[in-house]
Amino acid sequence: MKNKILGDFGFLSEIVESIFSSVELQSVLNVIAEKATVVLDADASAILLVEKGTEELRIRASYNLSIEYVKVVKVKVGGELSGKVVLGGKPLYIPDAREYFTDKKDKFSLPWIKKEGLISVISLPISSHQKNIGTINIYFRKPHNFTDEEKKIISIFANFSSVAISNATFFEDWRRKMMALEALNLIGQKISSVSDFESLVEVVYGETSKIMKTENFYLALYNKKQNEISFIVYVEEGKRIKRRKRELKKGLTEYVIRKQKSLLLSDNLRKRADKLGIKALGRPAKCWLGVPILYGKKVLGVIGVQDYEKEFVYDEDDMRVLHTIANQTAVAIENSRLYEETLKMAITDPMTELYNIRHLYNVLKLEIERAGRYKLNFSIFIIDIDNFKIYNDRYGHLLGDELLRAYGQFLVKNSRKVDTVSRYGGDEFVIVLPETDKDSASNVSRRIRKKLKQHTFRLSKKKISLMVTIGEASFPQDGRTSEELIRTADRDLLKKKRDRKES
Repeated sequence: MKNKILGDFGFLSEIVESIFSSVELQSVLNVIAEKATVVLDADASAILLVEKGTEELRIRASYNLSIEYVKVVKVKVGGELSGKVVLGGKPLYIPDAREYFTDKKDKFSLPWIKKEGLISVISLPISSHQKNIGTINIYFRKPHNFTDEEKKIISIFANFSSVAISNATFFEDWRRKMMALEALNLIGQKISSVSDFESLVEVVYGETSKIMKTENFYLALYNKKQNEISFIVYVEEGKRIKRRKRELKKGLTEYVIRKQKSLLLSDNLRKRADKLGIKALGRPAKCWLGVPILYGKKVLGVIGVQDYEKEFVYDEDDMRVLHTIANQTAVAIENSRLYEETLKMAITDPMTELYNIRHLYNVLKLEIERAGRYKLNFSIFIIDIDNFKIYNDRYGHLLGDELLRAYGQFLVKNSRKVDTVSRYGGDEFVIVLPETDKDSASNVSRRIRKKLKQHTFRLSKKKISLMVTIGEASFPQDGRTSEELIRTADRDLLKKKRDRKES
């Protein structure tokens, strides 16, 4: 599963690069319309944008839809499907479009949906500069139920599509800034190819330096819980300054965070800052520009540039450019978070939030390779809760699940940081103990059972005690492969249960 997700991310990265391959708006829209169907193996797509000076959306690009349909479709902002998505800013996943439009009594859309043979549809918002400007609609001509993984992948695609469309629109409006905007496009391509945060911030700084003066530049992240800002990149007079943190005060950066809007002070900086209630922190600048890194209504941080010698170094155009970079950065930061979250889901048991069986076998493979290379021992436990069915029958499956979660955390708490605790299935858990020989493993097993005997689980005002049986196996004497070790530990588990019954 993990490899599949990594593959999907690489596949998506190639698609995103193709989206950013053009700066001409119609070309970008056409590519997005085509690639939208590729991402989910869909049948058709349409991109609807709000027409300037109106409150109506029209199809600006489509794939595998009839010309007649493309010409007649127009949706009011707030109207059904695309209109609601633009107004609310949230995607809609509709398994049965015909039922949806029937329920909404939409007599215009229903006949066309039937004529085009469309069954299931996703409608995702396109945003530019914190404003929803349209939707990407993806259609299926067979019933389709959307999985969580598909939703995450298409969300990443839609985020980058929004950036691409925003960039293309910006190019149309600001032809005289062509060199700067080409650099913006390059940032978008580079950001799409990195998944770790360290590489991301280096791309942002490096490419911004090609667009504008950045002898004094910083990228700060905002931690709302800690009420502090961290300067991830801080450059002063062309030299890197060591990363630092500070509590939120009343400086220029804090003003941008609190107001959630860009600030340009091109002259009379101190006087204008005083009027805004801003207190100067550090070396006073002559010209300062800061833009928020926003994802929706959430402030992720600030990108700032300043000049200590001259006024009017930065202007409104620079602010727009930096704002676009901040938007791209916000999407990349959020996508990085989604990517890490998706990877975590691939190796996590959803109920107990412990590692799952896939991750267990990956760990076993690595431990076998490591132990074989360095002549080390390691051991595994298969732990089975005795008579767990009785707990389910007595307290119900909901409390039984709660008990499994609590027991899983008990095992984590009573294991070392280097140990791997996984849910093997049902009420069975597996612990991998690196650099632990057979005798040491037996001591650990006794300690776990002793602590468990002394422990009471308090759930829903009930006090519950557990007994377990632990099957043990050690590398290399009990097996040299994952399957052999699991089989040996399982046999040991069954033997101990059988011996207990006979005694």
